[in-house]
Amino acid sequence: MSSAARVFPLRAFHHGNLRQGLINAALCAPDIEGLSLRQLAAGLGVSPAAAYRHFGSRDDLLFEVARIGFARLRERFEDAFDISVPPSSAKEARQRLFRLAQAYLQFADDEPAVWRLIFGAQAEVYRNTAHPEAGPNSYEFLPAALMGLYQHGVVNTQPDEHAALFAWSAVHGVATLRCGRVPGALISISELAELVAKRVIKALND
Repeated sequence: MSSAARVFPLRAFHHGNLRQGLINAALCAPDIEGLSLRQLAAGLGVSPAAAYRHFGSRDDLLFEVARIGFARLRERFEDAFDISVPPSSAKEARQRLFRLAQAYLQFADDEPAVWRLIFGAQAEVYRNTAHPEAGPNSYEFLPAALMGLYQHGVVNTQPDEHAALFAWSAVHGVATLRCGRVPGALISISELAELVAKRVIKALND
């Protein structure tokens, strides 16, 4: 029996919530990008026709899963710091970058399939359709954290998009190595986040 069928038994769909069942099953799958609606339908014990009544295509389902993925990542970043309030000190500015790196690495650890989906081959397409109507999106937090470092003199040069790209590359690269079980990346997330944050700050001052 598939994992989707074990988690979402047939009786769960007696009240018309198959759409949510398909979404939940996709979110729990180890390889979201490789899913098909037929596969999900079979795992849930329903016909492909029933699944297609809720999603016209596989891509429609993946867009919804990606939207949820971006929202979950944004929630973790919101827990890291309040983007609407500038840091009160240099120490707080440093902590924001650390907490942001920690949140990103923890998300990749906790939801690797979702993380791969929203930063994979179709990332640009998903990103262009998944931004919230109100409030910041997940891509705004890193530039805000870097600007806080500059405002408190932690970094010497006002960060631009290239600085943000470098910082994101650093934490994303570590997350990728960790996902690939590279030994050096398998230390605690807290240690990794601190290492990345310190190295990013040092590099931006070089």
